[in-house]
Amino acid sequence: MDPEIASAETPEPPPFVVASPVTPPAPAPLHMALAGLESGILGGLIMTAWFALDSILERQYWWAILNLWGAAVFHNRVFTMGFGLATLTGGATLFFLHGIGGIVWALIGARLRNPWLHLVLSFAAAAVWYLVLLHGFWQAAAPVVTRMSPMPATILAYVLYGAALSRNAFRARQLGLVWKT
Repeated sequence: MDPEIASAETPEPPPFVVASPVTPPAPAPLHMALAGLESGILGGLIMTAWFALDSILERQYWWAILNLWGAAVFHNRVFTMGFGLATLTGGATLFFLHGIGGIVWALIGARLRNPWLHLVLSFAAAAVWYLVLLHGFWQAAAPVVTRMSPMPATILAYVLYGAALSRNAFRARQLGLVWKT
């Protein structure tokens, strides 16, 4: 058969092409860690807002829980300190600890593809992080925090923290697409 005739008789491609869905590559550990840090700090910010609101509802100063978390540095002196250095120290402690918790959870759970499983496990990770802080860090650094934390408010704060952690897998994939490393 003549090659010119063969090329003229080739069929046209179909009007649409069915392609298999493209799954994005798994995020790199750096992207997972950055997404976890971002989610953890966002969770710490949401927790701070919730604790401030709860303090106002309980007719306390809005910075009361931040001063309590400042007991890691100032110990029992936080009870006589007002808004200031203890508040800043407590806020820094909260953001640091929950940023680290976000990084740890992101490195463990960012490769999960099922969003519902990731959501449920994010709440579980927040509960585990709460127990680690309660029975590990706070017992060693400032036992007064475990005795003085407002219980219903603290539980709800960690539920909100778990909700913030649930966004890190999506955010890690976004960072992986933006920063091709």
